[in-house]
Amino acid sequence: MTTAAPSPAPSAEASSYRWYVLSVLLVVYMLNFLDRQIFAVLQEQIRADLGFSDLQLGLLGGTMFAVFYAIAGLPIAFLADRTNRVRVIAVSCATWSLFTAACGLAAGFWTMALARIGVASGEAGGVSPAYSVMSDYFEPEKRGLAFGLFSIGAPLGLAFGAALGAAIAAALGWRMAFILIGLPGVALGLWLALTVREPRRGAFDSPASQNAAITKPRPLDAARAVFTTPSLLLITIGASATSFAGYGFFQWTPSFLIRSQGLTEVAIATALAPVLLLGAIGAIAGGWMADRFGKKRASAYGLIPAIALLTCAPFLACALLTHNGAVSLAFIAVPALLNFLWIAPALAAMQNLAHAGIRATVAAIMAFFNNLIGFGLGPLAIGATSDALAGRLGEADGLRYALFIAALGYLVAGLIFLLVAYRLPRDLARRGEQGQA
Repeated sequence: MTTAAPSPAPSAEASSYRWYVLSVLLVVYMLNFLDRQIFAVLQEQIRADLGFSDLQLGLLGGTMFAVFYAIAGLPIAFLADRTNRVRVIAVSCATWSLFTAACGLAAGFWTMALARIGVASGEAGGVSPAYSVMSDYFEPEKRGLAFGLFSIGAPLGLAFGAALGAAIAAALGWRMAFILIGLPGVALGLWLALTVREPRRGAFDSPASQNAAITKPRPLDAARAVFTTPSLLLITIGASATSFAGYGFFQWTPSFLIRSQGLTEVAIATALAPVLLLGAIGAIAGGWMADRFGKKRASAYGLIPAIALLTCAPFLACALLTHNGAVSLAFIAVPALLNFLWIAPALAAMQNLAHAGIRATVAAIMAFFNNLIGFGLGPLAIGATSDALAGRLGEADGLRYALFIAALGYLVAGLIFLLVAYRLPRDLARRGEQGQA
């Protein structure tokens, strides 16, 4: 992968092209989550067809995926910090899309595992470089909204994954659902490579930050920044706890609604998808609030996520305690809305703390722990607990009470972001004193 000469960053007035760039990256991000969520939606059919246990589903949907996503993300992000980031994203998109289609050809646990590993390895290059690209198209005071709009790709992907996956599977079977949803991403990767320009690094940063990008980062520069900056470390830990709760919640909610609340996959496609779309509102609201309040009080970048995540926990608990599907969906709507509100404030703070030469790798380090702990352990912990409780409570109630692990994760995450709110103003001030902001 060669390095192309980057195009100059657009001025603040030349907004149309940068919004086009954001829209293309948003679609790529949406496809990223759609290709993840389709496994969760179809896992009951896969379980019946291939005879998987809940533990195996947790491994395929969470742990195996997360381990390879986390490990591959670091070298890919380091490559993106030194080469053409747009091409890295484009190749990654085509790769994970091909492997999503390959999931439809799986004949057993290990062939499905290999396909999921391929999806994970491709998706590892789709997000962290995108944060770096957007930071060079949007000024620091506008990054919150940009990241918030970008982040709606996650709930959109979850919603469309639920709707399309269930609808195609009902008509053509779960195998064709993987194939038909996976292949269009190859064309999207080509479109990205042909129409999106690589921006100049550090376009809106100080000369010191731009010089750091020009001289090329060393392998440990980003890790040193994360582990010596308290706010970056706390954001990383808070994101991991949030993902532990969120990924577990999103993977197992369709199965909970089927087993415990008696809903069908078709009913989930029509009822759960609109609920998941509420996350788009939360993502945009988080970005708007980050820009609105972050300029006046840096602590807002931590307080906004803290309040949102602490609110998620009791509503999720109520959704699990009721035995009525419609009431469950009503309670689930609140964590579905607030689960994505933390992302834009946290990402804006993270990108503002890191200099231009290490932004993709700093994001990848956060993603490493975020996915290894959150995606890797969240679904697995719920699946293993469900299996352990099934003998005494039955499959339905075993999963119901296993999902309380997700509610606890939201509480922990909210408390950690309160610490971010306390520490962040000092770390941002210190970065400004060093001449990097």
